[in-house]
Amino acid sequence: MGSGSDPEVFAHPERMCPRRPNIRHHLAFGAGRHRCPGASLARTEAAVALRAAARSLPGVRLTAGAEEPPMLGLLSFRAPLQVAVESPGDAPIPTASVGSRNT
Repeated sequence: MGSGSDPEVFAHPERMCPRRPNIRHHLAFGAGRHRCPGASLARTEAAVALRAAARSLPGVRLTAGAEEPPMLGLLSFRAPLQVAVESPGDAPIPTASVGSRNT
């Protein structure tokens, strides 16, 4: 059983629902002495993926003066559900947010 799939805690445990009201009631990476040894690897993988994305979009910058985005607050980390960016060129930048199907 994966994180967030305990049927005693989550309605529809088979679905990925990052905006569940009780989203923080999971133990994805554990806590304290039960902390998952793979948690550091997962953070490293995320950092590598973000650096690769940044290299593939060299002109993209955070939009100045953008509002604070809504956050996904999990037990192990927090992340923005969307990030406002702009490009100095005329090419539009595809918009994507957590849970979207844009690729």
